[in-house]
Amino acid sequence: MTPASARAGGADYDFTAHLTRFCRALRASGLLIGPPEVADTLRAMTAVDVMDRGRVYWALRTLLLSRRDELPIYDALFERFWNFEPMPTRAARPDADDGDPAGGAKDFRRAPRLGTLPREDAGAENTLVQMLRSGASARHSRSSRDLAALRADELAQLQTIAARMLRAMAARPGRRRKRHRRKGVPDLRAAFRVNIGAGGEILSLPRKRRAPRAPRLLVMLDVSGSMDRHVELLLQLVFAVAQHTNRVEAFVFSTATRRVTRELGAPTFADAMARISAAVADWSGGTRIGEALAHVNAQRDAMLSRHTTAFLLSDGWDAGDPERLGLEIRRMRRRIHRFVWLNPLLGGADYEPRTRSLAAALPHVDCHASARNIEALKRLPSLLR
Repeated sequence: MTPASARAGGADYDFTAHLTRFCRALRASGLLIGPPEVADTLRAMTAVDVMDRGRVYWALRTLLLSRRDELPIYDALFERFWNFEPMPTRAARPDADDGDPAGGAKDFRRAPRLGTLPREDAGAENTLVQMLRSGASARHSRSSRDLAALRADELAQLQTIAARMLRAMAARPGRRRKRHRRKGVPDLRAAFRVNIGAGGEILSLPRKRRAPRAPRLLVMLDVSGSMDRHVELLLQLVFAVAQHTNRVEAFVFSTATRRVTRELGAPTFADAMARISAAVADWSGGTRIGEALAHVNAQRDAMLSRHTTAFLLSDGWDAGDPERLGLEIRRMRRRIHRFVWLNPLLGGADYEPRTRSLAAALPHVDCHASARNIEALKRLPSLLR
């Protein structure tokens, strides 16, 4: 008899059904759990000791949770699951159709996070209008951001893109030549100077070769409210690249600009995001792209050279002065190799870049590329060459 049967008080108690009801209760509470996750939990229970509460807890938590704010719901329901108490069920809808063959599957969705709800606005009659309001905001936010990890398949693709970017950033021979002990062309002028003590006979033949040129990548990420759901993807990619080269400089900006290159040097992505979240206090605020570019142009002068490629991630909603934005992009573009504007809205069926900021910036940008998803990010290595 299994532990479930013993505690339920009946030899015919079905542990599989009990586990399935637990998954359904989690899904009814807003967790993103479907048939694949239920199947994974059933397989996992065959590999762990179901008598060990700790092993069962961590196995199910690893498989079923994807966000930190889901933990209180999971802990409460797991206590009922372990004690074999009845699981809460979703109340039937008044307009439910008894003949629905999908069993309400069309209502399967993730509950909204508290962090995505709008702030209280006394002037807003309709909360829905407040949530869907679009456009640039000048509000200065002092909130931090808790970034979740990507799925395993997305992470694998990002690692592939990062490896291609590293190959594109590999050091290449520059135009200047430098002394080398064995490789390169003979340096006749140095040969006469080195062998002058031997009466002019060439006893030692110095050589010179082209000094390697290591490209630099400058990344600027817009973390304003309209970019909340897009910035994490590129942050993960920049972290993967920064783990293997010190030629990456990263900044995040909204109404203020913060250098996060040191934070990206953490051993794991979770540690890096924790450090960035603690260091950056203006997540989800307004956007001032021109001021962010001016900060880099004025205070980070040494990183701007003809070997630098700049990636700026933003949707173009800007509360700053468009003329200043165009001026700062021109100033940066004159000093670097290439300026690429990554737009997560570009590529949409009905999207047209008609904001004042984009109209002022695009004439001075080398490439206006999409950053909607991982497929769009696969173009980035070619833009570094």
